Amino acid sequence: MTPIDRIRYYDGEFLRAFDFTDEQTYHMEMRRRLNRYLHLYGIVRGLELTSPPAQGGVEQVSIQPGLAIDAFGREIYLFAPYTLGDADVTANRLTNGTYDVWIRYNRTASTPPSAGYSSCNQANQYTRWTESYVVVLLPSPSSPFKNPAFADEDMDDPSEDDVGVLLGTVTVDPTSPTAQFSNPMVRHRHFWGVIAQQIQGPPGYDATKNFNLAVKQSASNPPVSLGVGPNIFAGQNLIVGPDFDLAPNPKTTVPTLNSPGTMKVAADMFVQGQIYSSIPDSSNVPQWLGLSAYVQQLVQQSMPDVKVVPSLTQIVPAGTPGYVMGSTPITATSSLTSVGSFIAFAFVSQFQFDTQTNLSTLGGGQVQLAVTSVTPNPPSGNKCTANVNWTAGPATGAFSAIANFTLTGVFICFP
Repeated sequence: MTPIDRIRYYDGEFLRAFDFTDEQTYHMEMRRRLNRYLHLYGIVRGLELTSPPAQGGVEQVSIQPGLAIDAFGREIYLFAPYTLGDADVTANRLTNGTYDVWIRYNRTASTPPSAGYSSCNQANQYTRWTESYVVVLLPSPSSPFKNPAFADEDMDDPSEDDVGVLLGTVTVDPTSPTAQFSNPMVRHRHFWGVIAQQIQGPPGYDATKNFNLAVKQSASNPPVSLGVGPNIFAGQNLIVGPDFDLAPNPKTTVPTLNSPGTMKVAADMFVQGQIYSSIPDSSNVPQWLGLSAYVQQLVQQSMPDVKVVPSLTQIVPAGTPGYVMGSTPITATSSLTSVGSFIAFAFVSQFQFDTQTNLSTLGGGQVQLAVTSVTPNPPSGNKCTANVNWTAGPATGAFSAIANFTLTGVFICFP
């Protein structure tokens, strides 16, 4: 970037055309530098992509009047609607597809000198620059330029850069007789912004004294209120009131302290309506819950979850003489989103002997049925599994004194 030069006049100075050009350039560049360094480029007003009702069955897409400021601080005015047509298809070499609609700054030399005041030996004798625009369509998604750095040269000749402002997207079908351009969408529009650390209301008012909870508030009461018409999107953290440390002492770590999205309110917060937050259900699907339901869900997930798994029938194999030892897995599904640990118990809820004839052949042998141990496996999500080890018998190789029994499991799951 070159040093800033401002014309310094003195009496008797001989002025030439480039002196007047430099005078104009100084004021133009200083204005554009304010646009460029104090603001974020984008749409200031208007420039919507619209599709009015089809006339004669032909669908059209138009850009409405408006103002934009590009990344070099150049103002782009559109004073009348601009309708996309055949010239745009040819100029942009369009084929079928979705295209981003950009508007770019343009200038053309205009207004030749009056008769008798031109020079015969000089070309390009025009007395004005006409500042206008040009519409460019690029395959979506597009990003034709990088934001200029602070030290980059101020540009006035649009032929030397690709800087523009994105207005939206449009569907293109050059071969269609009724809908060359259709389906205008504005979700990708790039709006103008401001670079500022502070925004202050009019001086002379004390916000702490003017705000009275007993009085119905409005946009003008108190007069220092900042009114925002549409939505507010905070790209990083939102702080209301003086900033404060989230950690109560230096030894405490707050995981969200440096994470974008933290909201800190230094005083009371009043909400007329519900507060919602997302919490996953047992299938890990996010559910938007109101504050009361959200707190209830959190309390439920922080409390142990007790599950009973009843009526799991186990048949005792009789292929091995003596007492039969086996292991039966029991699985419980917890209502917790994720189980960190659990305790499992198991007991015999009922059993069945073999026939009286077979029992008589045992000759008075001792009948046994016992749960010897319960071994938990690591939990998986919200599922808990434990192996129940048991002993039953005796068995003769042909039959077992205990034909079958039913196990019941009790699981205490912790988050």
